Amino acid sequence: MTKRALPALLLLPLLASCTAGATESGGDAPPPADAGEVHWTYDGEAGQDAWGDLSADFETCSTGHAQSPIDLPAHPSETTTERPRITSTPTTAQSVDTGHTIQLVPGTASSRVEWSGLNYDIAQLHFHVPSEHTVDGEAMAAEFHLVHATPGGDILVLAVLAQEGPETNPMWQPFVDGAAQPGGRDLPFYLSAMVPQDPAFETYTGSLTTPPCTEGVQWIVYTTPVELSSDQLAVLEEASRGHNARRTQPEGDRDPAEGTVILEH
Repeated sequence: MTKRALPALLLLPLLASCTAGATESGGDAPPPADAGEVHWTYDGEAGQDAWGDLSADFETCSTGHAQSPIDLPAHPSETTTERPRITSTPTTAQSVDTGHTIQLVPGTASSRVEWSGLNYDIAQLHFHVPSEHTVDGEAMAAEFHLVHATPGGDILVLAVLAQEGPETNPMWQPFVDGAAQPGGRDLPFYLSAMVPQDPAFETYTGSLTTPPCTEGVQWIVYTTPVELSSDQLAVLEEASRGHNARRTQPEGDRDPAEGTVILEH
């Protein structure tokens, strides 16, 4: 099995869990900027159309054949019998402003996903406004990425779509609080209470949606969105500096398949 390098912000909580005396989750502050760090944006000269040219490390962003996000079908024609198994426990998390999104870094043992014979532990979660994955060509108000990884570098992302609803969603409010005021606080975090009650999902193999656009990422995208209030979504939109969503990529010969997830509390 090919091992894949993880971006520094994704590796941070995993390394912290293996380092004696390290702060839980390692999320008190973002890692120091590398002097050679490549600046990228969503628009303009360093925008997503130019990502592949900004650095040799980003080449996959333009040359890859299994990139994310993609447009998902409203009515999938195939189903999968494989079902991920999620276990999670209540914990706390720290929020970090990465410059591109707000990232929540919970305790690394607080969420685990069993999928295709591998165990993935939570690394971090973040959001995009509007949603990056679309359904039948339509984007939703926001999308949360719950990034899990194995010690060997395999990545699985649980993606939760969000739309506007009439009431505040208390399960997602800690994340919204972290987006409004990143850093310095312990925020309650419980993944099992945050995912949609309707367990239908789409699954496919894709990539990270930000540079270096690493491929081989396993995606599980919930097709039923959670609802957040207009005020909650406004906080996310402001924190995203207007928008931080990559455009959908060619599907190629990939075929997303719908399935059902089992939640274990």
